[in-house]
Amino acid sequence: MDQKPMNNTEEKPNTSTRLRPNTIISLENDEKYVVLNETMYGGVKYFLVMGVDDKKNVIPTNVAIVEEIIDGGDTFVDRVRDPELIIILTRILKSQI
Repeated sequence: MDQKPMNNTEEKPNTSTRLRPNTIISLENDEKYVVLNETMYGGVKYFLVMGVDDKKNVIPTNVAIVEEIIDGGDTFVDRVRDPELIIILTRILKSQI
């Protein structure tokens, strides 16, 4: 099964609630991710996510850190691409496990 990585652009999860660990989010592009962990850094909330297929099986090769963006009542996510920020967030998220 071919899984596409998250787009560079912001994606809106198909959910009316805020993101939280142990939930599955479905993006507007139909990709699904399980939220594994969360952290705050620099006043921004970040989430460690892993892709899941239609049967809710995890796709261990599809892991990302996303930033939560709240605009009014809408919640968006944007994949973190800055290598330095990824290293910092990875260390923080690992220390919370």
